[in-house]
Parts: sequence; structure tokens; C-alpha cells
Amino acid sequence: MQVLGIETSTPVCSVALVRDGRIVVKHTLDAGTQHAERLTGMVCEVLDAAGLDLAELDGVAVGAGPGSFTGLRIGMATAKGLCMACDLPLLTVPTLAGLALPCASGAAPVCAMLDARRGEVYAGVYELEDGHLVAKDENVVLPVADLLPDLPRPILLVGDGACAYREEIRAYLGSAAHFAPEAFGLPCGGAIGLLGTELLARGDVADLASVEPRYLRRSQAERVRRERMASAGG
Repeated sequence: MQVLGIETSTPVCSVALVRDGRIVVKHTLDAGTQHAERLTGMVCEVLDAAGLDLAELDGVAVGAGPGSFTGLRIGMATAKGLCMACDLPLLTVPTLAGLALPCASGAAPVCAMLDARRGEVYAGVYELEDGHLVAKDENVVLPVADLLPDLPRPILLVGDGACAYREEIRAYLGSAAHFAPEAFGLPCGGAIGLLGTELLARGDVADLASVEPRYLRRSQAERVRRERMASAGG
């Protein structure tokens, strides 16, 4: 089984080819705001390195959010386009699951945490059970102070959100808080491809016509528009 993994929810753009449950080719780039310009070329490079044509894939997996609104839209649109071009199944993987997977060992639950700005984090708690990553709660967006009381102890924290709020987390959780190395701080295409392979194996395929990224909150533009409407109405 060969699955292409695409992850664009952060400034880092990442593409990987997973074959029979192993990452065989990966390409990761700090693209900043240039996901649209770089992603298609990265996909071609990964397929060329793997010696594959697009039609030889068994599916395309994409990080479906939460994360950067623009990055998520670009990743989802690109993945949809690839699937439509060759009639491939689309697998949508929660971004936070992709972030948690490389750190999950079964020793402790993992809280994947991305910095959502404006004093908030995107967060989700995962555990490894019988070799499979399992979500223990719904992904949320909220201030880190509101998240901490409900976290299990001990807990392994990973992501740029955990790095940004390390001191606040450590002050609240003390020795129950363990932090993954910063090298694991952003989700990658390889993890998305691995989790997508599991989705494909059990037939959990997205509907190309209706699937959308999972943003968890409104975009900045939408918030500004609603605030203006509220002010005008008042």
C-alpha cells in the first residue's frame, strides 16, 4: 500500500511517501507563506524519488486541521486535485494526531499542542493502544490556562504551543509535565501518511465533494467582518 502524505497546517510544508507502513521518501521545507508556490513541486519531487507515477498511489492523506487557515486550504485543495486527477481515495488526518504520533510510546498520554496565537492553543490528547494512536478527547482551541486542569498526569507535551507556554505549563503541572524535543515540534507528512494508511485499510475515506479543513475557529477575516457588523448594528 502506497500513500502520499501532505502536511501544510504550519509554516513548514511537508510531503512524504509511505509504503507498506514505512516512510520511504520525505521532503520538508520551511515555506513560510509560500505553500502554494512550493507544494506541487515537492509532491513531484517525492514521487520522482520514489520512482512512482501519481496513478500508482493507493491514496492521498492530508493534514486536515487545525492550523493555519491558508495553509490548510492549500493542502486540502492540492490533495483533492491529486485525487480527482487519478480517481484516488482521500484520507483526512487530524493535524494534532500527526503531531502526536512520532512521540507516542504508550508510556504516557501525549498532548499535541499548536500555538493558535491570540493567547490560545490548539490541543488534543492521544494515547497509543495496541500499536494504534487513539484520540482521548476532542481537539479544542482555548487559552492554555483553561486546558491544563483537565490534562492527565503524567503527560508528554509536544508542539510549538508546548514550547511557547513551557513555563506556564511547568508551573502548573510540575514534575507531571514532560516535554518532547523541539525537533518534534511540528507535524510532518510522514506521520500524516502513516495515519492515512490506517484510515485507508479500514475504508475510512473522505467525500471529495464535501470535505473541508477543520479550522476549529473562524479566520481573522471572518472575525473582523463579524465585529464590524456587530458595531454597525449597535
